[in-house]
Amino acid sequence: MLKNSVKPFELLTEYERLSLKHKVEVQKVEVKNQWSGVGFKIDEINYVLAIDKIVEVLIIAETTKIPGIAPWVLGLGNIRGNLLPIIDFKAFLYKKPTKITAHTRMVVINQLVGQIGLVVDEVFGQKHFLKKQIQKQSKSKKKEDVKYSNIAYKEEESVWNVLEDELLINDSAFQNAAVV
Repeated sequence: MLKNSVKPFELLTEYERLSLKHKVEVQKVEVKNQWSGVGFKIDEINYVLAIDKIVEVLIIAETTKIPGIAPWVLGLGNIRGNLLPIIDFKAFLYKKPTKITAHTRMVVINQLVGQIGLVVDEVFGQKHFLKKQIQKQSKSKKKEDVKYSNIAYKEEESVWNVLEDELLINDSAFQNAAVV
């Protein structure tokens, strides 16, 4: 009785030949006209921050309180050996503290002198927008509603305000967290 012996290398070579013979068409995605960020919510306002500004998104870290500091500064957090200020973004923007829920997250962003953690109500993940979806902020809106945002993206019925972190970080109210 003769056994038909199949050599593994020859079998793999045949599989490769067959796979190369099968041509798959790949659609080219136009990314030069696309902007990507991470979407999150503060109160009832949707924000999005450029993806390259975000270090990571975490469950809120344990904080160490700092005496004599504004109530919107929750304290210092230790994230993998790095100390960073943890900011209740809703408390800073709207003077009402964030209610901590299972959806509450901390968005860690880079700034020139280090990192900062912004506590937000909920994170929606990556958002991708086309340049044609951009819109200027309406002058009729209350400035407090879309503070630190000059542009937004419209997606179906939702508006996503682009958080311009430099505007936030350079704001004297944000820089001076001491209780007066």
